[in-house]
Amino acid sequence: MNSKPRSMICVSISHLDQLQPALDAGAEMLEFRLDMLGTKPEVLFDRLPAGIRTVATYRPGSVSEEERGRELLSAIRLGASLVDLELESSRSLVTLVMEEATAKGCEVIISHHDFTGTPDHRSLGDILDQCYRRGGVIAKIATTVTGRQDLMNLLSLYGLPGRKVVLGMGELGRITRVIGPYLGAEFTFASAGEGRETAPGQLSFEQLKEIYQVINKL
Repeated sequence: MNSKPRSMICVSISHLDQLQPALDAGAEMLEFRLDMLGTKPEVLFDRLPAGIRTVATYRPGSVSEEERGRELLSAIRLGASLVDLELESSRSLVTLVMEEATAKGCEVIISHHDFTGTPDHRSLGDILDQCYRRGGVIAKIATTVTGRQDLMNLLSLYGLPGRKVVLGMGELGRITRVIGPYLGAEFTFASAGEGRETAPGQLSFEQLKEIYQVINKL
């Protein structure tokens, strides 16, 4: 293991009132959950100090794909560091967002979420490869963990080439959120506070900071 996580904790912001407290607590990287915020990207980016990395995310389901595309393009133009698109997104949306991201120097995450379980190692490897083939500079895999084998299958992905973030959802998956940066994850996600989780099993920013402080003293 490395002596400390090599990358930052990304705090997932789901409501505008979480933004300033996260910054005050020392967050250096933020995920803007545009599908949950109900706030235009302009408002969010106007409140950011220099040097804060941001991930723009708009999960499908609440609005049309066209609306999602407009909001993501707006975030990219305002300076988002990364933009997250689901593997299942239409080719037209991926092409539109990737072209703008390339022009603005914004990196693309292609992500896959499984809220029912965790596939076997080979299937996970195939999904990871699909994320890269769709144009992801970073692949993000998040699946629901129900047992030890699921954890082993997820963590084994760090032995494969490519930049990635691998997360286990649910209580049993929490260890993946802690250990990921030690295994090579680009970063790990945290909530803005207890009760403000944007994914099952997500730890808070303060909890992760405390855990890393203890580990780094060993």
